[in-house]
Amino acid sequence: MKVARAAMPASFGLFVLAVLTAVLFAYPATANAASVVATINGGGTAIMDPNRSDFGLAGTTSFGIHATLYSDGTARGHINCVDQVGSTSPGNIFGEVTSWEGNLDGSITLNVVGKLVGFPGGHPQDVSFSVTILRFGGAGVGQWTLSVFGGTACFETLLSGQVVMRRS
Repeated sequence: MKVARAAMPASFGLFVLAVLTAVLFAYPATANAASVVATINGGGTAIMDPNRSDFGLAGTTSFGIHATLYSDGTARGHINCVDQVGSTSPGNIFGEVTSWEGNLDGSITLNVVGKLVGFPGGHPQDVSFSVTILRFGGAGVGQWTLSVFGGTACFETLLSGQVVMRRS
C-alpha cells in the first residue's frame, strides 16, 4: 500500500532558505562581537568651577551617568545633567552615550547624542556633547567636565554621590 505525502508549499522552502542564510550571515558578526571593557556608573550632586569653564558657568548640578564601554570604542548608556535653578545657566542636558575614548592621562571621555533644555520653559534642542571623567571617586574627589559648543561648559567636582568604573 502506498501512502501519499502532502506536498510541501514552496513558501516553506523559501522560509527555510531565508533562516539558514540569516544564520550564516549572522555567525561572523557574533564571532567578532566587541566585548565589554568596563562599566561606569554614578550620580549625585556637583559644584561647577567658573574659573575652569570656557563659558564661566557656576552653580550646582544634579547628575546621573551609566555607560557600558566596548572593546571597539562603542558605548551604550545614558547621561543626565541638570544645572539647578540659581546656576549661571540652569537647564538639563541629557542623551545616549555612543562611543568612548581612553585618554593618556587616565581619564575617560564619553561621547553623547542628546538634547538640551534651558530653564525656564526652553524647547529641546538637538546637541552632541562629551563628558570626560577626570577622577573617579566620591565627594571632593570625583571630577568631570562637560564639553559642548566647542568648549568646556562645566568643570565639576562632586559634592555628594560618586562615579565608579568597573573593569571587565
